[in-house]
Amino acid sequence: MRKRKFVVGKETQNLLQTALMKKMPLTITRKHGEDWEMYKSHIISILGHRMVIAMPEGRADQPVMAYDKGQELAISFKKGYNKCLFTSRIISQGRTELEPGKFIETLMVYIPEQIEKIQRRIYERTMVPSGEQISVSFWPINDSKSRYVGELTDLSGGGIGVVVNNSVNPEIEPEQHCTVQFVPLPGHEPIIATSIYRHITEPESDGRKIGFQFIGLETTEQGRMILRRIGRVVTIYERRNSISNNYSCQHY
Repeated sequence: MRKRKFVVGKETQNLLQTALMKKMPLTITRKHGEDWEMYKSHIISILGHRMVIAMPEGRADQPVMAYDKGQELAISFKKGYNKCLFTSRIISQGRTELEPGKFIETLMVYIPEQIEKIQRRIYERTMVPSGEQISVSFWPINDSKSRYVGELTDLSGGGIGVVVNNSVNPEIEPEQHCTVQFVPLPGHEPIIATSIYRHITEPESDGRKIGFQFIGLETTEQGRMILRRIGRVVTIYERRNSISNNYSCQHY
């Protein structure tokens, strides 16, 4: 099992200072009712064991984030070859003056004791090795009766691609939250995760392609365990694809 990588103490402060100076985008994930929501932000300032971030913003059709003191947030940002993940809690809401007369809405949150670093390559789409058929079940969250089945085409820490027959027309709206379930390798436990139903293509000769984006995995230890499992599967898929490609080239 690959050893987990953390930064702690002064290294945590240094990493966040770098994110501040380079204005690195933050992804903020929180649970709201039964759904997960994702927002964008950035660090405004660091004050001891607290930091101020810009009020998180979502898509145009998303409401402005309402804050609750003490609410937990999952925060991530990209640096180099890693994605940096940590959880924090809201201290307060306020306004910060960026320059004379120019204010923005902000949140103050706690600086974490540690930040986990996950290799970004696991978030790159990896195709399922040729000849392997992996069934995927998916359904709208809290509605397991409306269950659909397709075949896994690609996998990453960010989501999955699924092909369904052209006759399948899921009664699911774009951006709707779904549960996905699949066994990535023989003998493995199933991966079960919450995802966002992003899109479905028009019918083609090989079926219709659906894109799902995982959401909420960074927020819990169980979710981060799933991310690490996905990382190991991605490595196996890459290795098998490489062997298959080399074999094909040798017999061309």
